[in-house]
Amino acid sequence: MGLERAGSRRPVDSGGPMYCETCHERLKTGARRCPSCGHAAQGGRDLGSASVRDTTAIPTSYSLPPAPTLVKEESKVAEAKSETPKPQPRAAAPNPSAAKKPAPTPRRAAPSFDLSANGIRDLLIAHPELIEEGLSILTDDDGVEIGARFKTSVGKIDLLARDRSSGWVVIMVAEPGQGKELVGEMLQLIGWVRKHLSSKGQEVRGIVLVDSVPEDLGYAAAAVSDTVEFNRYRIGVTLEKVDV
Repeated sequence: MGLERAGSRRPVDSGGPMYCETCHERLKTGARRCPSCGHAAQGGRDLGSASVRDTTAIPTSYSLPPAPTLVKEESKVAEAKSETPKPQPRAAAPNPSAAKKPAPTPRRAAPSFDLSANGIRDLLIAHPELIEEGLSILTDDDGVEIGARFKTSVGKIDLLARDRSSGWVVIMVAEPGQGKELVGEMLQLIGWVRKHLSSKGQEVRGIVLVDSVPEDLGYAAAAVSDTVEFNRYRIGVTLEKVDV
């Protein structure tokens, strides 16, 4: 058996191997510090020793602690899988009875107007082609119609127009009861247009519209037949069936 003398800290060989008290590293004989962990004797005591027979005190293997289980994550995934999907709104089925029906085509109304001389003037101003094909109302430089009820210094022209050959046409709608005085009025209006509007060589003629031929118009009209034309107008009526 190894003995330690009084006053000396160096261990005496006990005859068996020595181990570190901290990491159980086997130490060389006489070592004062562990070469692995650097442990030194505390309080002046020698490093611990252990017998080979005490191998049960020395761990031979180490195992890591078990990994924590992700309980929360797994539960969330399970809840997401078990969650019942919300029903999506379904589109309403089309209702054939609610389909919009096409609007009926409105029937074209027959033109309505006053049968007086003034009503005939309004109709002919809107549709000068009723008097003569190719007739157009006089317009200014900007294209604005100015020939309707055209004022002159000798009277008012009901409709001042141009024909296809760019000739001037003076149109008058006679009032009921007028007779041979129509010839004088028309000749004055034609003379004014020739003097103030027409160019040299341009034709100027007149058309008088009457609802009936006056008895005293015959000879006066015949005297100016190459310049003034007399027409009797007729009003056509269209009948349409009415749904009631």
